[in-house]
Amino acid sequence: MRTEDKNLVEAAKIPAQRYHHGPLGQVLQRFLDQQGAAQDDFSLIELEQLWQRAAQHDPAIGLHLFSLFTRQDWHVLAYMGFFAANVRQSLDSWVRYASLASAMDSVSYVEEGEHLVVRISVEVPPALERYLVEHYMSMAMTQLRAASGQHWLPERASFRHVRPGYAEEYVAFFGEHLRFSAEANQLWFAKNTLALPMPGRNQALFETVCAELDRRLAQQQRFGGVTGKVAELARQQLLQGDTPTLEQLAGSLHQTPRTLRRRLHEQGLTFRQLLDTVRAELDDYLQMQGLTRAQIAEQLGYSDTAAYLHARKRWL
Repeated sequence: MRTEDKNLVEAAKIPAQRYHHGPLGQVLQRFLDQQGAAQDDFSLIELEQLWQRAAQHDPAIGLHLFSLFTRQDWHVLAYMGFFAANVRQSLDSWVRYASLASAMDSVSYVEEGEHLVVRISVEVPPALERYLVEHYMSMAMTQLRAASGQHWLPERASFRHVRPGYAEEYVAFFGEHLRFSAEANQLWFAKNTLALPMPGRNQALFETVCAELDRRLAQQQRFGGVTGKVAELARQQLLQGDTPTLEQLAGSLHQTPRTLRRRLHEQGLTFRQLLDTVRAELDDYLQMQGLTRAQIAEQLGYSDTAAYLHARKRWL
């Protein structure tokens, strides 16, 4: 990594690196290219830095970025909205499968009287939360409109970040009832509008996609206890571009390698088996993000594509 890039990372004081692999970073890069930004080696630059650089050209890039996505950039969850029976089923699938689309955010909802309230939480440094919340929430509304064929708006919306200087642009996405510096990022939908049918609904196709996503979700959630902790640490390291070792993970858990190996054995796993399972899960995730096999091989710690494809046979 060059000195310039190291300085940017240190200045941001970001604890966890999230490189820009996948459509989100690729579209940010395309935007910067269109602005005539300096041609840096973006493979060495973190996603956070891409957002910050893009915001120098467009402060409201969080609201505008999804308009630059092509249909090829869309995640499979976006297409599910078109196949859903109605708006409620589309929202349900977003909440259920959000973790497959991003390792940085979570989506949930609660029912409050006559409203369904969708809440979005993102696990990023505070300075970056606004960009991602704007992106995910504007993306959700854009996709709901595309799938329903109607100019849909939530009844109100709230955001944890302070009111930005371009707040008037929020109205087109979220309506006029906006609240900033709120406790949570939320969208309120009237329950009586959730039965709005989708013109392209296809229940058979919707259920087929759900079956595959349920399989991937089960694989993601299969670990618990110490195994779950080890799997999560391994997952984080691989997403950061590092290959985890038993010794590193044992140290992170304040255990000796021997003790950790024994505890894994008690749950019927070797470290290699656990690492293979985590890699298989990330293999699915990174494919859904649009990475090539060469990019996935590098991300999962393999020296070349051939080694990755050989190891992949053990997972299938």
